[in-house]
Amino acid sequence: MKNLNTLISKETCLFYGLPGTAILAVSLILSCKVGNDFGGSTFVNTVSFRGSNVLLWLLYLVLFQYLPVDLMRIWLSKKNSAGIDAAETSTDINTVKHPITTVQPMTAEEYKAHCAEFERKKQEEHQKLVNPIMDYVGRVMSPFMEEKDLDLLRNEIRAWCDNPGYKPQPVKLKPAHEYKDKLKTVSFKHFVWNIAARLGFENGYSVRIQAKFIKSLFPNELADIEAKSLERSLTSSPDDGHIKLDRPVYTDNYIFHF
Repeated sequence: MKNLNTLISKETCLFYGLPGTAILAVSLILSCKVGNDFGGSTFVNTVSFRGSNVLLWLLYLVLFQYLPVDLMRIWLSKKNSAGIDAAETSTDINTVKHPITTVQPMTAEEYKAHCAEFERKKQEEHQKLVNPIMDYVGRVMSPFMEEKDLDLLRNEIRAWCDNPGYKPQPVKLKPAHEYKDKLKTVSFKHFVWNIAARLGFENGYSVRIQAKFIKSLFPNELADIEAKSLERSLTSSPDDGHIKLDRPVYTDNYIFHF
């Protein structure tokens, strides 16, 4: 009794009973039509009935049982694969975003030592540039200044090397006995430009800063010329005057060409 109930169930009737009835009806119709075309032959009717019945059952099983199951299996496998890839990618990203710290923290002494070393090297490099500038100032200005005034000039230039915005004290030139020995405006322009070119225009030593500095340094000699005029003509007439324009070469920026 149990086996009979298992065999004749609602699912079995739905899966085989209803489709079987429809397939049987269609097979009978097709076999009758084919048999009539062949003069009502019983053999033809039987063959066509069985053939159509088998083909219809195969088509039904493929479309409503095996094909949906296979398609569902393929879809689920792809979905699971995509989920695994996404999980692995997420894990990799999380690993990159949250690395495990294994480096020992730097001590306060080490930090201060590195900062001090950086400042020391910077000062050494700056001093390498300041030394030839001081030598240049002494060489080109000695014929036109008394010794004490020359020392004051060198101190003012030294302070300017450390701060482009420095406002200098005025200095004096010694009297020239002959007109040809007097420093002209063009020499003052070349003098300040030659120094600023070594210090670096990009470091704050612009033409405006140069004009203000040289006019404050030699107010009497440059009283009749405006700062704006100085800005526009610092490199004019490069070969005129006692102090020539000296453009630095990239490979020897610290060198002055006397």
